[in-house]
Amino acid sequence: MSEQYFSAIQKFTVLDLGMVLLPVASQMEASCLIIQLVQEQTKEPRKNPFLSKKRTQVPELSLLRTVQQIPGVGKVKAPLLLQKFPSIQRLSNASIRELEPVVGQAVAQHIQEFFTQPH
Repeated sequence: MSEQYFSAIQKFTVLDLGMVLLPVASQMEASCLIIQLVQEQTKEPRKNPFLSKKRTQVPELSLLRTVQQIPGVGKVKAPLLLQKFPSIQRLSNASIRELEPVVGQAVAQHIQEFFTQPH
């Protein structure tokens, strides 16, 4: 990449993509910086600039589709449920009171019935 476009690439990377740029002068300096970040991560994850933004995890597609099959739960509510209850076991053990803030009372009851009634 030429110097002509470097400033524009920096602005795009930081402002538009929200990524962190760390200035380094050489490959050796970059490798030392990476080692420091890994070591710092084990001590205090908050200080690692690459981990500063919390990213939502995309649930496994098969798990997502399974949760979507529960009556009253669709494409919108399934990911919300999996953010709060990341496994079928945790979802099936959740009380109506725990489910209500995520999906509302009616759907919370449907979910609990789905897991408690014999099929």
